[in-house]
Amino acid sequence: MRVRRHLTIACLILASVSCGGDNDPPPTAPSSPPTPIALTIVATAPSIGVGESQQLRAVVTYSDGSGVPATDVSWLSSNDAVYAVWPGGLVVAMAPGAATISATSAAFTARTTLTVERRNGDLRRVQGRVLDFASQTPMAGATLRFQPNLSSAFVATATTDASGTYVVDLPAGAVNVSIDDRGAGQLTVRLGGPAYRADLFGNPGACLGRYGVVIDAETFRPIAGATVRYGGGESMTGPDGWYRIDHPCVGAVSGNTITIRATHPAYAEAVRFTGRGLMGLDRLDLEMRRP
Repeated sequence: MRVRRHLTIACLILASVSCGGDNDPPPTAPSSPPTPIALTIVATAPSIGVGESQQLRAVVTYSDGSGVPATDVSWLSSNDAVYAVWPGGLVVAMAPGAATISATSAAFTARTTLTVERRNGDLRRVQGRVLDFASQTPMAGATLRFQPNLSSAFVATATTDASGTYVVDLPAGAVNVSIDDRGAGQLTVRLGGPAYRADLFGNPGACLGRYGVVIDAETFRPIAGATVRYGGGESMTGPDGWYRIDHPCVGAVSGNTITIRATHPAYAEAVRFTGRGLMGLDRLDLEMRRP
């Protein structure tokens, strides 16, 4: 009788444990952090025209479906004569055709094929911003006029948007530019060359100086580390080849013939005649050649 009672109690305990377990949620395994599974190249357009450029982006896709910009990316073009690619992923259309662009980051490599079309004859798309010289703020609604020389039949106009940005198609060579009917200097346009800073300064008042980009005459790439001297002022170009030399806002500085010189250890000296005395604030792009 005692044994039977013990067995009954034991069965009741086991039944109780069994019933309680059915109501508990099943154990879950700890979640692991998402891992990178692929690299993708993002392009604005699969095809652009000769002389145009676009910025590519490399994106890492993770196992949870998220994507983040890749770091330490190496870029490579299968044909530099068609598509030149800069270290940061900027590609420049050099000639009609197709090229495969590769991006490598960590253990992943992505590839995309881009094409170059011949567009607008011998014109190149140029984009820049117009800034007020004194305040460095964007000049919205400014009217720009572009003309290679006074006798040229080619004339292009553009108007800046709210951010001071303009876009225009221009022929190769030196192109004179005015802002609101006031001379603003010269842009040097090269077909097939890389994108460069096409910024312009407006409303100079009585300020004087020179600014612009220094580019390789053969590859059309901006030259960093070039020293530019003008009227006693000096500037060293940055990674985008940009230089700027300002003088006091005194109306005019008379003197002998003024030249602007650019020097670089890897290039022959470049010299441009700019007139007698320092007159106004103008853009003047310079080209340098290897000796």
